[in-house]
Amino acid sequence: MTAGRQTTLQRLQEQYSDWLLSVLTILLILMMFVVAPLHAKGIRIADVFGMIVALVMIAGVLVISASITATAIVGVGFLLNAVVVIARLIKPLPYDLYLIAASWFIIACTLGVVVGVTVFGPGRVTFHRIVGAILLYLLIALVFVSLFTFVGHLVPDAFSGLVLKDDQRIGANLVYFSFVTLTTIGYGDIVPTDPIARSLCNLESIIGQLYPATLLARLVSLEIEGRRR
Repeated sequence: MTAGRQTTLQRLQEQYSDWLLSVLTILLILMMFVVAPLHAKGIRIADVFGMIVALVMIAGVLVISASITATAIVGVGFLLNAVVVIARLIKPLPYDLYLIAASWFIIACTLGVVVGVTVFGPGRVTFHRIVGAILLYLLIALVFVSLFTFVGHLVPDAFSGLVLKDDQRIGANLVYFSFVTLTTIGYGDIVPTDPIARSLCNLESIIGQLYPATLLARLVSLEIEGRRR
């Protein structure tokens, strides 16, 4: 039974692994740059869409990695998110944002490892693998969104210009701040004032600078190796 299940996973991995990289990238782009701003405007569809994206991510991790362990870890993150969504329909939990941040931190980290192994692993460079590299970049920003959420709630006034309270604008605001930090744009409307927040921002900006160069070097080396075979 176990061997048969493993064979099925390997077959799915061979057929759909690369394709899923592009699907997950499109879904995450929609969630971060379309759904989150709409939610900030009062159109409350982010929770439902986030659940859908999380479910697709679970399936994506299972197929791309063929690992039950990685899938189970992402499943834990999904359950945390589902608990918050259901609880908000009945009675909001006192630590909603912590649970949501923990949920997406678990999902983003696990998926990031799975995607990283696929994108930077041996083999020819394909369109889907290049898109997967973009997905990894987005997941880095999502990880820091979660970390900024934790710091912002544990340390009062950790950020100047960013009010971290549980309302419809928090998701869009954190995504915005994470990306202006990752890309080192730094408009100056949101500024970290706490040492821990500043360290996180420094780390994200360093990753944002090093990632494109590392990605380009690795993809070029993979393409050269592929042509030699």
